[in-house]
Amino acid sequence: MSRSNRREDVLSAWQPRGGSNVHTFIPLVGLSANQRLLERLEAENAQLRGSVVDLMLQLQALRDGAR
Repeated sequence: MSRSNRREDVLSAWQPRGGSNVHTFIPLVGLSANQRLLERLEAENAQLRGSVVDLMLQLQALRDGAR
């Protein structure tokens, strides 16, 4: 399996379970600022997940090479 296919498999398996209740706790006043913050945090979270997946694949490759 190619590295990109394995990465997609890991990403698809590592998704948050259930819905997010974040919107429930955001007050109506200043919603646009809160929405921008939420979007920025979600983007950063996605980047961090990608980094973790890359590290996991690198570790797996090292383990496979050591066998």
